[in-house]
Amino acid sequence: MKARTMMAALVLGVAAAGCGGGSEQREAEQAADQIRQGAEQIQRGAEQLTGSGAEELARGFEQMAQGFQQLAQSDVTVVDYEALKAALPQVDGWTQSNARGEQMSAPIRHSRAEARYTRGDSSIELEITDSAMNQLMLAPMAMFLAAGFEERSDEGFRRSTKIGAHPAFEEWDTDARRGEVTVVVGNRFIVQATGHDVNDLSEVRALVEAVDLDRIAGLN
Repeated sequence: MKARTMMAALVLGVAAAGCGGGSEQREAEQAADQIRQGAEQIQRGAEQLTGSGAEELARGFEQMAQGFQQLAQSDVTVVDYEALKAALPQVDGWTQSNARGEQMSAPIRHSRAEARYTRGDSSIELEITDSAMNQLMLAPMAMFLAAGFEERSDEGFRRSTKIGAHPAFEEWDTDARRGEVTVVVGNRFIVQATGHDVNDLSEVRALVEAVDLDRIAGLN
């Protein structure tokens, strides 16, 4: 696949994620432009592969790396992972296990907590992440969070939705009985649940709805 095609979704996601305005939008747009230009240079270099083409290929990789580095930067201090662990809910009918958390300062600053929920043969993994408003983490989801997005087939569907006041998207695989629900809170916190051998997507969504999203939005 050509470099320009491979990067198109990410560039579009970066642009959409930066729609809030202000300096964060400008920085995201600049980074997206660097990535796009770098992808175009890589494509041109790959088509030549010798002489100046090899040099253009190297410049393209360097420019893309700079764009990714810019996206990965954030001045926001992440919430301690213990606070995210405390937000993992206890849900009637489901047994919670393996609750754990971590936080990192590099290469991408973030903190996260996760737990596994089981009921019979069904299981759901729940993860709460503080992205510190890092566009490298948020941008890939922006397209799917856009209001009105929907993709349907015989195998299942993907669509944008809302959970409370927060943008979300959900995915269902009929044959695998696998469902995934992701909600972004305050353009910062990512709450994601992935269900295996569940009866339908509503079970996964109910687990996400059990999380106090407004409480998470107030964490800092």
